[in-house]
Amino acid sequence: MRLIPVPLLMLLSACTASRVEVPPATGDEVTVFIHGYRGSFLVTADAKRERAWVSVGELLTRGDRSLALPFPGQRLAQDFGALTVDGPVTRFTVLPWVARYDVYKGFLEFARDRLPGLVVFDYDWRQDNRVTAKRLCALLEELASARGGRVKVNLVAHSMGGLVTLHCLRYGAGDDTGEPTWAGARHVKRVVFLGTPFGGAPGMFDDFTLGTPVGRNHALLSPEALFTFASAFQLMPAQSDFFVDASGQPVAFDAYRPDAWVGGGWGVFQDAAVRELPAYRQQLERMLEARSGLARALSEREGPPPPFRALAVVGVGHPLIKSFRVIDGKPTFEDPILADGDGSVLTTRALPPAPLHVDRLETKADHVEMVGDRDVQEAVARFLEGD
Repeated sequence: MRLIPVPLLMLLSACTASRVEVPPATGDEVTVFIHGYRGSFLVTADAKRERAWVSVGELLTRGDRSLALPFPGQRLAQDFGALTVDGPVTRFTVLPWVARYDVYKGFLEFARDRLPGLVVFDYDWRQDNRVTAKRLCALLEELASARGGRVKVNLVAHSMGGLVTLHCLRYGAGDDTGEPTWAGARHVKRVVFLGTPFGGAPGMFDDFTLGTPVGRNHALLSPEALFTFASAFQLMPAQSDFFVDASGQPVAFDAYRPDAWVGGGWGVFQDAAVRELPAYRQQLERMLEARSGLARALSEREGPPPPFRALAVVGVGHPLIKSFRVIDGKPTFEDPILADGDGSVLTTRALPPAPLHVDRLETKADHVEMVGDRDVQEAVARFLEGD
């Protein structure tokens, strides 16, 4: 049994997580909000409903359980078991004078009060975005059916939620291997993309190798956990266009060959024992195929733009990883080259592929802060209120 000191118990007893009550949408115009990567609470699917993502208790310890999804042949590891979604991450507080983490609370309150018919779409952000997109499309059809087919839908998507949204708009619930049908757009009036990594995020390679620390916790999003998230692989760029030589000039290197990961010791393959396990190579191949499948579905296409207007909110002033150097034929993830962005998404990778045309709004708020920024919120409201 792990004993917790009394002062820490007192601290944890004061931890709270905010909720935003949203009344049912009743009018013929609705606004659906789609959160991003790591954007919903996850709780255990059993009767205890223990919060796995994210509790303050987990933030304050190094942790011993991860959010990894199961796959055949996986090594035994401590996890939470089956998880289910428990609403978007809003705000949680570790005593008012210690720390407060704001994610979507401010935006949801604004949207509830100012935008027509707020509906929140939350989802398990670890899963394949193509599967999530079909769930989003099913929700849009439910909203239309409940209104006799007469509905105007606005979509407001943050971060990875924009990838989910674009896939739904392009293909509806149908096959995504052919040309876009825009079947998911038939009820859609306007779309807002906030900090969406349409061109992918090269910095994900750092996460795969080092994990993503959450407070003091290194277990929740360890390299082995991220290795099981199709969504994490789908956040990487469509092409291996983020490698340069020692002088900063582009160089050809295929980052999506399984041999590059296994032989190079990337991610979980840092562990020599894992390199010998066929199940891990098979899992890698599945994840890389999920990445390439979404990349193909969202690639640039010819043809007329869809019949709705779109706004892309693009962050500037917060540098992040643009590319990695290849030295003596081998990539090194140390000393990366930086470029402008919102701290998570590069400015040059934040616009959607053709034929979708968008109005562009720049903000100096960072990737998370932009959804709570009053100027951004007012711009979104004005855009959605337009004819």
